[in-house]
Amino acid sequence: MTYLAWPAARFDEFRRDVEGNFLRTLDTVGLGERIRAGRRAERFRGTPDLPSYLRQPYGPGWALVGDAGLLMDPVTGQGISHAFRDAELLADAVADGLGGIRPLAGALRGYHRARDRAARPMYDFTARLTAISPPTSAESALFRALARRQQDADMFVGALAGSVPLRQFMSPRTMVRLVGVGGFARLAFGQARPQRPGPHAPAQPGLLEKTAGRAPAD
Repeated sequence: MTYLAWPAARFDEFRRDVEGNFLRTLDTVGLGERIRAGRRAERFRGTPDLPSYLRQPYGPGWALVGDAGLLMDPVTGQGISHAFRDAELLADAVADGLGGIRPLAGALRGYHRARDRAARPMYDFTARLTAISPPTSAESALFRALARRQQDADMFVGALAGSVPLRQFMSPRTMVRLVGVGGFARLAFGQARPQRPGPHAPAQPGLLEKTAGRAPAD
């Protein structure tokens, strides 16, 4: 499967020539020739509406795991890992509650806190990534540094894949090593800026919302 994304604001432009825009976009990153050598097995699929949310994952007689309680844009590919993680955390909480180790309500509140603590860094990172904004000078410096350091590049890919905690990759020690103190300060400032909600935010109450302002084309 080959995936690409344009800003949601350009969705209609992309749809006017789906295959042409798809191949030209891949040409810009050196993949066009490789894709043309293959055979397209089915039609293009896409959507301009990919909302994200964090829901309260439990209540009287019910609990949520995976995408039911936490949904983020698929660009970082975290969904399956989140489902397994949440199922393990919830199973431990239910076992404690029904086994009399601690009250069930408290155990479920602990599950909620543990899920959010584990998920929030990648949730916020994904929201920033899916805005498809031009990289800042600090981000460009980081990517140039990663291109020269295979071990750190592997750590970055691991963070995207969920095998390396994002906090570990984004730690001050790692960032200062890659881009220096000034570069780390600029990266930290950029991450601290509030995210402007996009045009497709879900309207459900009680959700902590981040909207993915980009869309592959159908």
